[in-house]
Amino acid sequence: MNLDPAWYDAIATRRSRRRYSERKVAAASLEALRAFCGDFQLAPGARVELVEGDGGIFTGLLDRFGGAYGRVEGAPWTAAFIGPKGAETQVGYVGEAFILEATRLGLGTCWVAGMFDRGAAARLVKLHRREHVMAVTPVGHPVERKQFVERMMSKAVRSAARRQVEDIAPGLTRGWGQAGSGGPAGAAWPAWAVAAVEAARVAPSGANIQPWRFRLQDGALVMSRAEKTYWTAPLDYGIAMLHVELGAAHEGVRGAWEHLTEPDVARFVPNGD
Repeated sequence: MNLDPAWYDAIATRRSRRRYSERKVAAASLEALRAFCGDFQLAPGARVELVEGDGGIFTGLLDRFGGAYGRVEGAPWTAAFIGPKGAETQVGYVGEAFILEATRLGLGTCWVAGMFDRGAAARLVKLHRREHVMAVTPVGHPVERKQFVERMMSKAVRSAARRQVEDIAPGLTRGWGQAGSGGPAGAAWPAWAVAAVEAARVAPSGANIQPWRFRLQDGALVMSRAEKTYWTAPLDYGIAMLHVELGAAHEGVRGAWEHLTEPDVARFVPNGD
């Protein structure tokens, strides 16, 4: 499958938005999103389904007490990120690709993995045997200015806060050298690896906890889990993996992922050509 280079640019402009205007989504944009849903899939069955409306699936926090903190409102379209149990990382990867495609088209989105009605979501889409809706996103044109509740929600999850690159990649040394795969301590990381980590740094994650760490080993970029993680970590790993690929591709490097055992998650191995 091909990664759209425009998704790399979308990384910098993507923002989580929860309030949407009545402005209609253009037919051409809907066609592009539907084409994505039909073409961009990962075995074993990770996929995205786009439906009109939201079916009342967005609950928000404290809903049982009559509150609506964090509720998504006014979304004209909803995308469901779907897959069988055990495919959370693949679903995160495909879901983030959809998010960046929507961003490229000028649309607003918001990863929602916890604050939605799973039963209602299962009725909103067509699930195959053993499939589950693991996360959802609203899709549409957000209101121009965040309302008070939305600003408070963003502040509560520290949506604008990110760890420094050196925090998620201990030992990273910037430079244009090709050393770093077993070379002397402090040797410069290759430009593609630095770009990959920088792209992963701004990837969304549950509670913005950024549950990944990176190291350069034997010419590959290894992702491992952080000491502190959130329950969405398997989805988050997939999101970060896509960002890594896009960052490396921006520097002209393509490669493939190899899954590893804990505490490592996977490693990105550049192609030899």
